[in-house]
Amino acid sequence: MNDDAEIRRAVRRTVGIAALRRLRRMVEADNALEAEKERRAWQLSIFFILAAALVLAWIVIR
Repeated sequence: MNDDAEIRRAVRRTVGIAALRRLRRMVEADNALEAEKERRAWQLSIFFILAAALVLAWIVIR
């Protein structure tokens, strides 16, 4: 192999690794966003359940 081919191979490898790292960061960011959405959904569910329980208690007590 001549020097030119080795340099091209090394550049392709470096660019490929950089692309994979960037893709991994994008996937991790997307996973974090999805986890935050799930956490928010649970919080809202608990809030609505508590609100419904309070309304029912108020109706029964009244």
